[in-house]
Amino acid sequence: MMRQLLRAAVSAVIVMVAFSLSPYAQERVSPFFAPPEQRGAVTVKLYPTETVEPAKPVLVTFGMPFTHGSITQRGLRTLRVTGKDGQEIPTYVDQLTPWRHVTDESRDSGSVRIARIQLEYTFSATWPSYDTITIAWGGAERSADRPTLNDPKSAWHLVDDEEFTAGDGVIEPDVYAVLPADYLCRGAVKPARMRPFADVPPEREVPAVFSAIFGRSGYDIADHARHNFFYTIINRDDPRVAPGNLCPFKTQSEPWLYDRSSAMFMLYLAGGNVTALREAVRNAQFYRSKLYDDTTRPERFVGLFRLKTPKTEGYPTGNGAMYSYNECLAYMYWLTCDESVLAPIRWVVSAHEMNDEPTRWDPSVGFWTERHTALRLLANTVAFEVTGDAAYRDNLIRQYHDFIRHQNGADGMLPKNRVDGALWHYGGQHGDGADSLMVASSWMTVLTVDAMVRAYACAGDRDIADFVRRVGTFENAACKRDDMHSYSDEPLWYCDYMVRIDGSSAMRSGHTIEHSLEIAGAVAWSAYFARMLGQDDQPLIDLADRLFASYREGVRYWTRPNGPEGGAAVYRVSPWRKYGWEYRPSSSFSWIMESLKDVGK
Repeated sequence: MMRQLLRAAVSAVIVMVAFSLSPYAQERVSPFFAPPEQRGAVTVKLYPTETVEPAKPVLVTFGMPFTHGSITQRGLRTLRVTGKDGQEIPTYVDQLTPWRHVTDESRDSGSVRIARIQLEYTFSATWPSYDTITIAWGGAERSADRPTLNDPKSAWHLVDDEEFTAGDGVIEPDVYAVLPADYLCRGAVKPARMRPFADVPPEREVPAVFSAIFGRSGYDIADHARHNFFYTIINRDDPRVAPGNLCPFKTQSEPWLYDRSSAMFMLYLAGGNVTALREAVRNAQFYRSKLYDDTTRPERFVGLFRLKTPKTEGYPTGNGAMYSYNECLAYMYWLTCDESVLAPIRWVVSAHEMNDEPTRWDPSVGFWTERHTALRLLANTVAFEVTGDAAYRDNLIRQYHDFIRHQNGADGMLPKNRVDGALWHYGGQHGDGADSLMVASSWMTVLTVDAMVRAYACAGDRDIADFVRRVGTFENAACKRDDMHSYSDEPLWYCDYMVRIDGSSAMRSGHTIEHSLEIAGAVAWSAYFARMLGQDDQPLIDLADRLFASYREGVRYWTRPNGPEGGAAVYRVSPWRKYGWEYRPSSSFSWIMESLKDVGK
């Protein structure tokens, strides 16, 4: 069976490559992968933390991403680092992670995705200022080498401040290397392109400045909102916020749902902001420390999050595993070269494989949701990207084919007369709706799209592209307009909480409007792949814009300039997990929408 799946996947790759190289496809859609850069130079900011002494050499280690096909392992000999004076700095360089493909190793052979860079640097700057270095490649070979790699952790320190005390056990690099946002957004760290922030400042914006952004057309409001609401979830909104209104991320599991740390990494990639990177690393370190390790018994608890499942008793099921993420650990590995996360990346896969429901749906599988199964695929995909292990590759291939089979009718087990695009299942399996009623979740399907887009980056399978396109048909049926929401008295578009198989509402609540941005992000991907496959994308573009308009109203509603007078934040986040569900899966939204509207004009 696996050989058949692999052969089918290879055939799909061949078709997809042929299609993507056709002049028509190139004209109509921006490439999924940013073009290779065989020769280039990037200015990197080095931020010394408070522990670094001026005029004293300090070890600096970080990951340097490269777009697909930019540089080979042999080509890393041309990577040179120069300081502000133009002098070359002795540097150790090797490949941390190659680009990987699930069926064709030769296609990515030698193409470096993340290079590890290590050097010693003597700072003139002190925190929060920075010095700069320049990384160039594709020219003359490096003339100044560091012959061996030192332990990067020898230049990390234990954090002990107002955010994390020494007892929390959080460590961080002595120096943070910050790359430009326009470089980070090219899709080598998260394998999907983004639009870099244009004019978002390094610090939180005062409400008067933020309010002026609402007068702009386009998607800038999402950039500024993602930046400003971030300061609330790290408890730096306003000093007058009452203790009871601060985010309890160190003691409660809820703020971590939907991957708090990865949402912070997405902010860093789009903005190139050292505060976002530092918080992402610190939070990922704290998160990693709360995962059950591989000595835990019973074994099914390995990789589960302790704040969600504090005792290794009972059976956690998918509700426990849905707090287990390795995406944030992969980003920390690639950006800081912290190898201690390699084992936890595997633990997380174990948590999903041992606790989640099967990705291959049928009426007898018991509990089944788009959320749990999507997170299972995502965990395997990320683990494959990092390690290249055959077990994760095989899981990835099998699981994305399970979703495609399900969408196609589950071998005839779904009624033919159904709205296309959804993963229909019974209300009793989901825990929402009548047991015998076939339903699907508009907002949980976003997580499926996110995982499938990531699988597409590893497989290039045309059937994945078509799967994502068809999800837009379902979301279009699920989206309706009314005034049941809290934002204003005006009717707005948003999706049902649960949808019947004919597209009618199984459960509808005004609260679902809080999911408008990430659903818009999924619809945008549907439009992108519709354009790629030569099908009509305009209805999907229009739907994404309607949902984005609802999101804009939500940003206005949750921004309350006078909040601190009553002990509340200016930029309110409620519930805390909302930041993760909105901003992690929607990171490519602005790039997709602008590219669809610009390409072909």
